Amino acid sequence: SREPRCVEVPGGRQCITNAPRIDEELRPAVLVEELALTWDGQHGVPDEAFCFVAWGRLVLCGVMGVGGVWSGYLARDGTPIHGRTMHAELGQRDVTGAALRPVLPWPPGLYADVVTLAERTAVVLAADFVRVDIFPNGGRPIVAEVSIVSGWLGRANLLWGEV
Repeated sequence: SREPRCVEVPGGRQCITNAPRIDEELRPAVLVEELALTWDGQHGVPDEAFCFVAWGRLVLCGVMGVGGVWSGYLARDGTPIHGRTMHAELGQRDVTGAALRPVLPWPPGLYADVVTLAERTAVVLAADFVRVDIFPNGGRPIVAEVSIVSGWLGRANLLWGEV
């Protein structure tokens, strides 16, 4: 058994036992975000789809547009889903006029490619539930990150580490 790793959170202390030790367990790797392109092939802070997959089927993706502007949620078939933005409670996302903006400027077929990659990744990992983050990368989507936690719960994510 591991020694718990603890952090101070509002109202107390939260401890987890399965966090990797950065110096012992994490190996150097490539930061994919530094290499990824925007959906239209430009350099800069790339757009990113945060896709939730359950039993091999995409449920929805939240999309951060180029430069970090929130672009909204999309169902598997591309239908916009209106809801609170990721980390809205922290005031970290620009949502001004979000309901009036088109959800994505991506060309036809790109979102379908993102969905296919997210589902394929989840199936290969045999994950019941997984969040697959994908950079559209100039029309050639690449996986940015895979996580068993939603990543959108702030400090509440620590509770997922105990499951």
